[in-house]
Amino acid sequence: MKKLLILALFVLGMYNAPVFGMAQEIILTELYSLLPLDDHRDDGLGDGPDPSRFCASIVGNNLSIGAHTEMPAYMEVIDQETGEVVVEEEFLDETETTIHQSGLYVVQIYSGNTIMTGEFEVE
Repeated sequence: MKKLLILALFVLGMYNAPVFGMAQEIILTELYSLLPLDDHRDDGLGDGPDPSRFCASIVGNNLSIGAHTEMPAYMEVIDQETGEVVVEEEFLDETETTIHQSGLYVVQIYSGNTIMTGEFEVE
């Protein structure tokens, strides 16, 4: 019974995280890559490139993006309803931006030969 209560509180916390001002991770998937998660530091002898070098999260209407690739990166946020690019920015390592209108959005992060994409909602 105690385990069930802990699980229920955990699930409840996941859905209430944005209400409490906690960052909600945006799940990023690889849209395109010359090589899967192309990484110039990968010598082929180790575990391969680090998939966590791209990250994105949203808190309210504040979007945080990371592309830890040691190369310049470019990101754009697209309104899913209109197809309009509402934010576009070039950055190195990390950036933050504010989305001014509620809605469903797609973020695309370009760095080197890799494009990562993810969907998120601003309430």
